[in-house]
Amino acid sequence: MRIRLISVIKKASLFSMLFLSVSLFSGCVTSQKTEVTPPSFNASGYDTLRINARKLEMIENWQMPMEPPHIEHMLEPTMSGLVVDWASRILVPVGGSGELILTISKASVTVNELAKEADFVSLFKNQQESEIKVELKAHLMWIQPIGNRQGTIEIDASTSRTVPESATPNNYDVAVRKTMLDAIAQMDGQARMKIAEIAGFVLP
Repeated sequence: MRIRLISVIKKASLFSMLFLSVSLFSGCVTSQKTEVTPPSFNASGYDTLRINARKLEMIENWQMPMEPPHIEHMLEPTMSGLVVDWASRILVPVGGSGELILTISKASVTVNELAKEADFVSLFKNQQESEIKVELKAHLMWIQPIGNRQGTIEIDASTSRTVPESATPNNYDVAVRKTMLDAIAQMDGQARMKIAEIAGFVLP
């Protein structure tokens, strides 16, 4: 009777392990997100700023490293391109004199592999495989000769997002673009807050 009871317990334990493994594996499969098209920058989501200047000049001082973990040179649009797109649509010169100069000093997009757990249970998990990171640094200089007014703004944005090992190439592209757009949103917020502190920078 005792031997039979031990046999039943062993079978129950084996069944539990198999059930757990199947459940974990099913979780991995169902956790995959539906593939979508990488989002584009949508200027309609931002209010334009009527800059008290006659022209907007943009200077790109960022030299892409062109080697891992950097991937910005393989993207279209690049991070710098998105910044230029944002500036040209949001910072609208409407003044009769003066200028606004945007200098991009860093617009990097990197992908780094993440360490994964190697225990038995982790084999059935949809672990995070890599981290996408965007770093953006820019400088805004406003010069208005009428009234001898000027102002400078430093922008420093950093965003990141992880990608699971089950991600498809399209999932990966979507994650990269979303991280880039998050950086644009962060940059926009910083610019608006700091511009509001400088009298005469924006016209009604």
